[in-house]
Amino acid sequence: MLFNWKNSTLIKHAVGEDVTKQLLTINQQESSLKKADKLLNKVVDRTTKKLYPELDFEQTTAAERRELIKETNSEQTIFKGSELNERLMNIRDDLLARQLLTFTKRPYVGWKLLMQQEKEVKIELKYTLMIHDDSLESLEHVDQGLLEKYSPTEQQKITRAVKDLRAIMAVKQVIKTQYHEVLKRAFPKGDLDGLPLIKQEQAYTAVMYYDPVLKPCQAETIEQWQANPPQVFSPQEHQQGLAYLSGQLSLDQLENHHLQRVLKHDGTKQLFFGECKADPTIKNSQIEKIQKQLKGNKPRTTSIEK
Repeated sequence: MLFNWKNSTLIKHAVGEDVTKQLLTINQQESSLKKADKLLNKVVDRTTKKLYPELDFEQTTAAERRELIKETNSEQTIFKGSELNERLMNIRDDLLARQLLTFTKRPYVGWKLLMQQEKEVKIELKYTLMIHDDSLESLEHVDQGLLEKYSPTEQQKITRAVKDLRAIMAVKQVIKTQYHEVLKRAFPKGDLDGLPLIKQEQAYTAVMYYDPVLKPCQAETIEQWQANPPQVFSPQEHQQGLAYLSGQLSLDQLENHHLQRVLKHDGTKQLFFGECKADPTIKNSQIEKIQKQLKGNKPRTTSIEK
């Protein structure tokens, strides 16, 4: 990102001369990731404050600000009013997927499945290591000679499994951070960090569906959403959404951008199906047919791809 911004007039105008000098002298080979990250935060924060003075800075995360400035510079456009709000909602919605693509080629499909992936990788690794009486713990203190006693195929299995586990650990950290940041803003007075991750995921999904602008809510609001789900979309939008899910419309043909966001992710998609079932103009058989069709087309997600 920093290299893309080195010669950007828009960025240089916003950050001031001292930071511009640091940008121009940064060297990819010599600069540590930590130094580059620190400079990136400085560039992003200064540019955000200069170009978006109306934005509530504290109500955005560092990751959201990075994406906003990246898109601002890429499109050479300063977003204003409702366009800025829409852009931020799109960034927030895509952020998890974008960050996870750093570690895996597969989209994130849920904490439960991620834990299942981790369990399966560990079991396979455990049985490979047992061939020479090693254990998962022995890998923590691995020296170069440890794998020499294994065959090339076994070494390949072990290396692949270790890479997968590292990817899963990184993914878990990204997810925890994202859930924490979003839930903290949606429920400033509620301590949702203490909840199990499965419950945090449910709360996060509900927020992305019912409160995408992250308007502060009471912790009890989640229970209210569950007991008496608010209607987010009109009957016409229900039909449009179902038409997209059955392959009759493309995503960009849906006029409501929030509906587009909701239908891209499995969790929010399930809430949409629930809302459609409460619509008296829609037959349950229509919904069930689409759900069955989607289940049949679902890609396998049992392993991390590197």
